[in-house]
Amino acid sequence: RTEYEESIFKQIHIDIPRTNPDLPLFQVTAIQELLQRILYIWSIRHPASGYVQGINDLATPFITIFLASCYPQDEVRYLTEDEASQLDAQLLREVEADSYWCFSKLIDGIQDHYTFAQPGIQRMVQKLEELVKRLEEPLWEVIRGSGLEFLQFAFRWMNCLLMRELPMHLVVRVWDTYLAEGDGFAVLHVYVCAAYLIQWKDFIQDMYFADMITFIQHPPTEHWTYDNVELLLSQVFVCKIMF
Repeated sequence: RTEYEESIFKQIHIDIPRTNPDLPLFQVTAIQELLQRILYIWSIRHPASGYVQGINDLATPFITIFLASCYPQDEVRYLTEDEASQLDAQLLREVEADSYWCFSKLIDGIQDHYTFAQPGIQRMVQKLEELVKRLEEPLWEVIRGSGLEFLQFAFRWMNCLLMRELPMHLVVRVWDTYLAEGDGFAVLHVYVCAAYLIQWKDFIQDMYFADMITFIQHPPTEHWTYDNVELLLSQVFVCKIMF
């Protein structure tokens, strides 16, 4: 490997254990190795962006879904090392290939999120701020009045597509809508982020900078259900029709 390839491999190797650390599935050695190969091969094949921290999260929903052909989706997230050792090697190769293909198609639609200066993310954050100002100007005034810039919290929302804000099974539900919409990852995601932020307006309106950014980055979604997401998505489509 070249020095460039070694640096990519090293960073991926560091990030793999940090990927979805709360889900046992992604602490399984075979799954970590599978994810590492997906990320490394994609990064080498896409030198314009290479490996960017955050994209390691984006492959995990596909791995989860394809593994669910063996285990129910609610159970596969908690797959143990012993259970994984019983999986057929050919099945894991197929999961890896299918996940790589889907991951590649996803990134192809938003690749300017991960090229130099990440212009796609900058553009989406700007669009998010404009939307929030039009939909809920008092909330926008509270956020900006605290000195908080949208880029400080929304960058991760665009970079990781809310992977770190929602439980895995709800991410899959949201992404299903994105895929159904065709341009969902590039367009609809901004509306989802706007509706998501507005969800918390009653919590953050009296907060100062430090408390506000901490809350926004770690909102209490661990007990959210599909009903919460369905309500969020219904608000998203209303907003999209309006603007």
